[in-house]
Amino acid sequence: MANNGKHVLIVDDDRQVREVLHEIFLSHDYKCELANDGREGLEVFRATRPPLTVTDVKMPVMDGLQFLKSIRRLDADAAVIVLTGVGDIKTAIESLKVGAYDFIIKPVNVEELLIAAERAVERRQLLIERRQYEATLERRVEEATRDLALTLRELQDTYRATLEALGSALDTRDVGTEAHSRRVHGYALTLARSHGVPEEQMKDIEHGVLLHDIGKIGIPDAILLKPGPLTPEEWIIMRTHPEVGRRLIARIPFLRGALPIVYHHHEKWDGSGYALGLRGDAIPLGARIFSVADALDAMTFDRPYSKAVSDEAARREIERCAGTHFDPAVVKTFLAIPEAVFDEIRRRSIEP
Repeated sequence: MANNGKHVLIVDDDRQVREVLHEIFLSHDYKCELANDGREGLEVFRATRPPLTVTDVKMPVMDGLQFLKSIRRLDADAAVIVLTGVGDIKTAIESLKVGAYDFIIKPVNVEELLIAAERAVERRQLLIERRQYEATLERRVEEATRDLALTLRELQDTYRATLEALGSALDTRDVGTEAHSRRVHGYALTLARSHGVPEEQMKDIEHGVLLHDIGKIGIPDAILLKPGPLTPEEWIIMRTHPEVGRRLIARIPFLRGALPIVYHHHEKWDGSGYALGLRGDAIPLGARIFSVADALDAMTFDRPYSKAVSDEAARREIERCAGTHFDPAVVKTFLAIPEAVFDEIRRRSIEP
């Protein structure tokens, strides 16, 4: 019984040649299909799809080159050996360019023909196996990529939930409301997008907002929760919290993008802020955006040291302080955002 690889289509308009080739392949356990010309060969090929085809070049109705092009359109991996006379070598070489595996000059050398046939079929099988391997590998890569993306999203969600919980814990210790971080988070991201900050930088801003006051872990409650004004000595201690926060965040590689906000969120546009007294554009943009968002929340909600004012009054105060405390360009962007947008952020901040 011939195996799938030992199946050949012989196409030649010379009956004697065709019968000789038939006997050669039949004696070596090939299943043989026969055709008189290219058109008939194409019909047989469509019906049987043999792995190997041996064809003459010069034939009536459809020559070998046309036949070759036609079957290669049907099967890009078709293994084809072209038989040619001495005067047809140029055509035979052309056949190699369009996909023939080899060409053999008549009269046919039996050993050469069988070796070429075996190699042609082996090459065809290798091409098929490689394509299957590539398809399998591509599928596995896609599956692994999907799994990795899912794992990464789950990990990011876990990180974000942890940071939100930490921010809420800091809020509870400081201003007495766990919604503070949610509100400022919403304000800052809305303001950043409106100001044209690229989306790929939003994660760093988000982390910085959630962790901006992490350094207050090192501030005693007697200072942090003091209802009245701080003494000069107490202010010295309070002003260490950006540096404490910087040291904590710097140890965590995936949070290092949050450092500009954590370390510089108390800088002022005119250089009168801390921790470094930076001025103007020297202050990281994320910190400039955050300072406006934080000021809005600080003024519109009760704090231990101040009572809330109206949204309108807060916006007027932020506008008044543009060029001193705040970046004027960021303030301009802030004032262009409708108050209803911030109202919606506040509403969502108290949802479970």
